[in-house]
Amino acid sequence: MMRCALLVLLLAGCPSKPPTTTGTGTGSGSGTPPANDACGRVRAKVEAMYRAEAQQKEPERVEEAVRDNTEMVMGECAKNPAAIEPCVANAQAIDIIEKTCLAPLDEEGSEGEALRK
Repeated sequence: MMRCALLVLLLAGCPSKPPTTTGTGTGSGSGTPPANDACGRVRAKVEAMYRAEAQQKEPERVEEAVRDNTEMVMGECAKNPAAIEPCVANAQAIDIIEKTCLAPLDEEGSEGEALRK
């Protein structure tokens, strides 16, 4: 009897129809970057490269490492897409991206001088 009551409560609390309201945003929700989005064009490459690195170096936190590192690169790219996107597109390794395409990190792990300006 208790199971039946619990089942009735669960079914009553879970509507079978999706919400009828729509959002007010302008995105397509497809998850693919627009053709004119320079940084978006290299996002998949950056994610794949960081995923391969994380699987070797940090297997217990792959998703977190991929997310954090990809966002770091995308943030830098957003500041100067004309320079960063082609550099990343031509790079064959993460260390090349980090050393040649991005602002150097200071001893605290931040962008140092770039943030102070």
